[in-house]
Amino acid sequence: MIGIFGVGGIGKTTLAKAIYNSIAFRFEARCFLAIVSDTSNQADRLVQLQQTLLFKILGKCKSLKIDNIETEISTIKRRLSSKRVLLILDGVDHLRQLETLAGAHDWFGKGSRIIITTRDQHLLTTHGVDSTYEMMGLNQNDAFQLFCWHAFKREIPDDGFGEFVERIVNYAGRLPLALTVLGSDLCGRSERQWVSAMDEYKQIPHQDIQKILQTSYNRLSENEKNVFLDIACFFNGQVRLDDVITEILVSFGFQPDFTIPKLMEKCLISECRGKLQMHSLLRDMGREIVRRESPNNPGACSRLFFHDHVQEVLQEDTGTISVEAIFADFPKGDDIIHLSLEAFKNMRRLGLFRCLNAHFSEELPDCLPNKISIVDWPNCHLQSMPSKFRGERLFILRMPGSHIQEIPLFKNLMVMNFRGSGRITELSDVSRCPNLKKINLRDCTSLVKIHDSVGFLDELVKLNLAGCSNLRSFPRRLQLRSLGFLDLSNCSSLQYFPEIECEMKHLGHVDLTGTAIEELRSSIENITRLGFLDLSSSVKLKCLPRSIHKLRSLGWLDLSDCPNIISFGTEEEVHGGQRTPPTKPTTDLELHLKNSSLSRSNFFGPFHFFPNLTVLDLSGSDIVSIPASIERFYWLRDLILNDCRQLKEIEEFPMELSVLRANGCISLESLSNPSSIIFPRSLSSIKLARCSKVNMGKLMPYIMSPHVKSDSAWPQFPDGFMYCKETSNDHRCEFDIRSAEMVGLDRICFCAIIEPVGRFWSVDMMIGSVAYDSNHYVGKFDEMDSDHVWLQYFTSEDVKLKRGISLDQADNLRIIFESNPKSVILKRCGVHLFYKRHGQQRHPVDYDDDCNKPVSTLDIELFLYTSDMCHNV
Repeated sequence: MIGIFGVGGIGKTTLAKAIYNSIAFRFEARCFLAIVSDTSNQADRLVQLQQTLLFKILGKCKSLKIDNIETEISTIKRRLSSKRVLLILDGVDHLRQLETLAGAHDWFGKGSRIIITTRDQHLLTTHGVDSTYEMMGLNQNDAFQLFCWHAFKREIPDDGFGEFVERIVNYAGRLPLALTVLGSDLCGRSERQWVSAMDEYKQIPHQDIQKILQTSYNRLSENEKNVFLDIACFFNGQVRLDDVITEILVSFGFQPDFTIPKLMEKCLISECRGKLQMHSLLRDMGREIVRRESPNNPGACSRLFFHDHVQEVLQEDTGTISVEAIFADFPKGDDIIHLSLEAFKNMRRLGLFRCLNAHFSEELPDCLPNKISIVDWPNCHLQSMPSKFRGERLFILRMPGSHIQEIPLFKNLMVMNFRGSGRITELSDVSRCPNLKKINLRDCTSLVKIHDSVGFLDELVKLNLAGCSNLRSFPRRLQLRSLGFLDLSNCSSLQYFPEIECEMKHLGHVDLTGTAIEELRSSIENITRLGFLDLSSSVKLKCLPRSIHKLRSLGWLDLSDCPNIISFGTEEEVHGGQRTPPTKPTTDLELHLKNSSLSRSNFFGPFHFFPNLTVLDLSGSDIVSIPASIERFYWLRDLILNDCRQLKEIEEFPMELSVLRANGCISLESLSNPSSIIFPRSLSSIKLARCSKVNMGKLMPYIMSPHVKSDSAWPQFPDGFMYCKETSNDHRCEFDIRSAEMVGLDRICFCAIIEPVGRFWSVDMMIGSVAYDSNHYVGKFDEMDSDHVWLQYFTSEDVKLKRGISLDQADNLRIIFESNPKSVILKRCGVHLFYKRHGQQRHPVDYDDDCNKPVSTLDIELFLYTSDMCHNV
């Protein structure tokens, strides 16, 4: 069994007919059964469909008697189980239809094919079909041609109509039904009529399209219909599936976690990147259903969504008890909407009020409907809520940028958002609001106090107070068992962090950037699943608690720009002097200490303080030396030391280190002990841009050894390259290598001295033979401001000639360096060959196959301040 599903008008029937006509002759018996009645799940209609199926396959037969559903099922199984049948069930909308017409595979003979078309994917899943196929809209070109065939009787539009056709195709959303209906409707009409028709389609959908699409709507339950209309009128493409829309629908008594997936299964909505999506014609169908509730009086419709209708109702006081929701996004402009003082008086059933970008007059209504559940009113000029408003059913209150002076509190409130409301000074006692889940007071710059009761809200999930620069009083005790997000960033007047008095296992994100906090309390260990902790720019922070090492889920810790931090604990304090062998951590930790005064701290004492450390960023710090004991950061992969201007030496490398970044370390002279240097076998990249004091001479044997396999750089052109030349052309250099030199070839090293012209640069290397085309390999670096010696390494396996030719099959090798004139200038280029056996080495630079274990790749970058080294070969 094969199921084809998709929205109405997408072409399921057309596809099924095409399949039927093309393969029907291969089957002993065949039937295309169209199920067209909305009542086809009723018993008498099902019997009629069963009889039609038998009649089409068997023809007139005296032994067939009209009886009941179960009798007909038995007859179908008995008469068709030995026949190879092709059966198309078109337009199935109820599971019972499948159960009575094609209940199982053994109803039909071997080799039979049952094809089902439906608008409901869930029917196919429940019935257990073997495979399903979702019908999608036509591509742009096919949609264009289909419309033109119906509008112009050919594949291209008449002169002057091309732009109109594009607009119609976009409006139709590449739905075949709409393209056919609209093309036929506009056939033979003038340009002026086209313009008028397109305006009308946007206001009132074509009745033939409306009728077919509305069939899906009519089959929904009452709750599903309401959710569908809410999405069509309000939420299409605007709201994340798991955020605002869920809150709103729940407040209306619906169950979106169940209803929304059902609408998806019926191909009425979809989800794209976390947002609900509805085909534009389905949206218009839903809105037309609402419009028809009261075509001539918008104030008597259940939902208001056109901004001009909303403006009319609010200004002229024409709203009625029928209005359940107002949701309008006004065009940006300076037009003032003069609200009637009794604008909401007659809308006693209003549950949702949301007006975006609206500019209301200073005179505002003195009442709001007491049944309202959601108020979303950005930049509202109300200084307080109307005195007669009880708000007993108010769940969501969003008034960002408002003039509210005192935050109103209602007992059933779940979400409050007064972000950027500059007149609020305090959040008072919220103990009467036990259901609060989200509080957003971000950028309320006059806010001074948060009442202690906020620290005991069991349902609170998100607390955002970022940018409240005058906040001084915050709860000193927290028992927020549901809290998952806490943002106190840039609360620059806040001097303490509260005690955590219970396990807060849901809290994963804490941002304390830019606060005046001096210390974290040891009770922070109760945030057992904390993954993100940002304390950057906390200039008064002096120490971390010993208990921070117990945060096993911590993956990001930022202490950058904390100049006064001096204590990270001690090894004895944390582990009692005991050292344990390294074990693979379950969570990787990134620790950022940029621009910190580490020379006064004990950071390099407790090396097992952060046993799961994988990224360490000390950029811009005043550190002088990286001690040998850093090797005990066993799992450290990325060590970042950029612009540590006082750093002179790196004594040792952790054994799992992959990347060392030390650009701009102007005092750096040595990497490890040159007499006994052992690079980690995992090391793949060393960045030493603008490190002019580094003496790389003793590292030359390593760089020129077989351990380096990828991208690297050098302060001067390496001695002894087999092939090298000054470039006569600033942007191109060629080398031809004889076949005799390629015997036993293991690796090829390419080198070039380049002068930057633009900010970013690249060099193309074309590697091929004289007889065969070349392959391209590109070297790239970002932001280079001085001359650069660049090396690129390839193994013989890395270099693949076209047409499947290997290096040892080529008659010779041609290598071309080429750069973009706007990128870099090539000054000198070279090629060096390495061989698999020591005895075959043909180059004065020798290497020992046994020195160090192989490194997968190494990439070293250095920049030169002048080009004087170019002659130093």
